Amino acid sequence: MPNPFALYESVFHSLEEQIAVINQAGTIVAVNLAWQTFGCQNGMPSEHSWVNSNYLEVLLASAATGDRLAEDALKGIAAVMAGKQATFYYEYPCHSPNERRWFTMRVAALQGPDSQGFFIISHHNVTQRKRAEELAMQDPLTGIANRRSFNLSLTREIRSSLRHQAPIGLALIDVDHFKQYNDALGHAAGDECLTRIGKVLLAHAQRPNDLAARIGGDEFALILQDTTPDSLRIIAESIIKTIRGLNIRVDDSTAITVSIGSVAVIPDQQQTAEFLFREADKALYRAKAAGRDQAMYAGDGS
Repeated sequence: MPNPFALYESVFHSLEEQIAVINQAGTIVAVNLAWQTFGCQNGMPSEHSWVNSNYLEVLLASAATGDRLAEDALKGIAAVMAGKQATFYYEYPCHSPNERRWFTMRVAALQGPDSQGFFIISHHNVTQRKRAEELAMQDPLTGIANRRSFNLSLTREIRSSLRHQAPIGLALIDVDHFKQYNDALGHAAGDECLTRIGKVLLAHAQRPNDLAARIGGDEFALILQDTTPDSLRIIAESIIKTIRGLNIRVDDSTAITVSIGSVAVIPDQQQTAEFLFREADKALYRAKAAGRDQAMYAGDGS
């Protein structure tokens, strides 16, 4: 019969999940082979020893730079350590330069003899599931998010902004003269036009929680986290200028442009997804009524 300790150690190192065991101070006391291998794949030297490193200090350093993912992870780990909850689950993006990746973190108190004061942290790669989910949330023409994804993301990001008391920005973008363009040049040209506009918006949604979405035929939206009113104005003007630069023309006298309505707030309980959408839509209406090819902001009061 195999030695039980040797058997348990073999199981520990055979798991696909990256696993670390920490003590009450956050110091790593053990990691499995998957943890070590993942570190090497992401630039850590093969001889690096994780044992005696402090996992919580690494998260604290990241949180101090404004990393919300680290901040949320710290709060969840602290709740488990304090006995306020048995388990903490957290899904997060961990993109590399060559690949978009997602993981789930699970934190729980270690069970078994002599395990008091120790906690197990596991990270599981859920990229394949997330990619399948993304396809269901993706606009098939432009490749950016669809209306369903937009609705879910807006509600989620407002909750996050409430939790962190950080500003959230919403911009609604309408393509000017699109029906005229589509009628004059045909649906294939119209589809290409929308695809090019989608790429412009995607280029302005670079952070992990930013979202560019197509929410209707020629209607788009951007959700931008940690975005002040001034930053939102700059982004809106950049989008307008970039799309002008595409020089997509209906005819010699008419070019494809966009009108934008936007709002940025630090939300309270009354500022729901519906409220933000309504305010941005009012600003968009003003931009269209004022002659198109411009941006209006909900706080302007005009």
